[in-house]
Amino acid sequence: MDNVNAFLEIKRLIADIRSYQGEWRRSEDFDRFIKRLNKLSRDMKLPTFEFEPFHFSSTGKTINDNGFVSLTNHLNILEEALNFKKENNKEVKKESKYPKQRVFVVHGRDNNAVLEVESILNRADLEPVVLHRGTNNGLTLIEKFEKYSNVDYAIVILTPDDIGALYIDGPLTSLDLKFRARQNVLFELGFFFGRLGRANVCCLIKNTVEKPSDIDGIVYIPYQNSIEEVELKLLKELKEANLNISL
Repeated sequence: MDNVNAFLEIKRLIADIRSYQGEWRRSEDFDRFIKRLNKLSRDMKLPTFEFEPFHFSSTGKTINDNGFVSLTNHLNILEEALNFKKENNKEVKKESKYPKQRVFVVHGRDNNAVLEVESILNRADLEPVVLHRGTNNGLTLIEKFEKYSNVDYAIVILTPDDIGALYIDGPLTSLDLKFRARQNVLFELGFFFGRLGRANVCCLIKNTVEKPSDIDGIVYIPYQNSIEEVELKLLKELKEANLNISL
């Protein structure tokens, strides 16, 4: 989860606690609630909260007044820390001397994969460029592609969108069918290979997809289900290509 979403979820959790009416009962759901708040806080390097034994009733099933006061005091501190971090981040952005470097994301039909790559790039303080998000301005598709392809790096996501095989003279059932990326993805891969050079192109390839032929020297990073599995490897490639990333 990126910092923006974590920030918003913590704010929502704080509001839910403050608006809660009724007896605070200790339960598995309640424990998960506190664990979630603490996990988000740790991810954002903010203080966490733990109940002490004297925060519970004699039966241990409910939170007493001391416990609730301690929790709300913690929420006040947490909210101040969030506001401080937010203001501090605004100042850092104002002082930034250099524009974000742009990374083109080539993709097929797997929208989740696109969102994952965009999230990784945003966390690294890079600007993802996804063609269908840009305005058309009356341009043809190829003109729009040329307009938005002025980037520093390209990430090509190869997902199993099509099926193909080497043609042989015989029954279709004898063909060795394999999953392949869409033709537009392969076209754009070749385009960026020529425009940016192979050192500035990286392919994220799902494990079931056949590799394109006659394209050597490009980095292939295989993954199983989610691109977040290989986030660190991708960031290392971006760093190696001299992109100014924030790890």
